[in-house]
Amino acid sequence: MRVTVSVHGHLQETSSVGSDEFTFTLPDAGGMRIRDLLESLSIFEEEVRQVNVNGRRARLDKIIEGRVRLEFFPKRV
Repeated sequence: MRVTVSVHGHLQETSSVGSDEFTFTLPDAGGMRIRDLLESLSIFEEEVRQVNVNGRRARLDKIIEGRVRLEFFPKRV
């Protein structure tokens, strides 16, 4: 699975993604949720207001399948 991640707002400064997009490949192990990626990206679940998958709003429990583009938007502070 090919995953492209971008973050917005203060997550650009606090996550390991930074201000540019980050693309990586995951094994097709199945069952990996968006929530499962957060820790590896140095993003706390409590910081996320909205996540989009391929431009559509999604829940953190959504299973990642195929080629996806994830966008994380922070909660307003």
